[in-house]
Amino acid sequence: MRLIVIYDISDDGDRERLARRLLALGLERVQRSAFVGVGGAALAKDVARAAQPFARGERDSVIVFVVPASSVRGALVVGRPMAPLEGVARYAVL
Repeated sequence: MRLIVIYDISDDGDRERLARRLLALGLERVQRSAFVGVGGAALAKDVARAAQPFARGERDSVIVFVVPASSVRGALVVGRPMAPLEGVARYAVL
C-alpha cells in the first residue's frame, strides 16, 4: 500500500513544519504540497494525527489517501517525475 498526502495550509510556518514532519514520517516529497510514502492505514492515522495541529485555518486541509501500490505505479506523469515516481510511465502530450 502507498500513502498520498496532499495539503493546502495557509500559514507559511505551519506549512513548512508539516512538510518536515511528513519527511520525518518517511514520506517523500513529489511536489510542494504532495508527498508519497509506503504504508497503510496505521501510517495514514499517524500522518493525520501529525497534521492536525497544522490545519488550523478555515480553508486549511490535509488529505491522506491510502491506495494500492499499483495505483501509484500506474500514474500518468506529465513532465519530469520526481524521485518516488521514477519508473512510472510518462505521459507525453502530443
